[in-house]
Amino acid sequence: MMNGKTMRYAGTAVLMIFIAVGAYLIGYKTAYDRMERAAVSYETETFYAAITDITDSSITVQGMEINDINFRGRFTFPVMEETSYLWRGTRISPKDLEEGDNISITFTGLVQETSPAGIQEVLKVQLLDDDFEG
Repeated sequence: MMNGKTMRYAGTAVLMIFIAVGAYLIGYKTAYDRMERAAVSYETETFYAAITDITDSSITVQGMEINDINFRGRFTFPVMEETSYLWRGTRISPKDLEEGDNISITFTGLVQETSPAGIQEVLKVQLLDDDFEG
């Protein structure tokens, strides 16, 4: 049979375990909520670029001098069905784009700090050239 002192230690240990588990769960929920809010709060960005390389799966561009300094470098992004490809408001195919074409790129999300920088969530690519024969 346990004496009073042992019972007090056991009760204190159980109480501390409950407090630790509760603090962990509250912290986890708070961090999860912050991540959810951050993921939704990304704003869209648009910059201008010239296509330097294009394949069936990706497009590599060089940002133009007119852009903010953060968008003057080299970028690459995947060719995806979800992305809108437009010329003067008319839908075009990514296959209509060529090296040397001037485009605007509208995206959301983070830019991967690689070389060239990676953009994963491109929403819209607009062909800026005056002439287009698609």
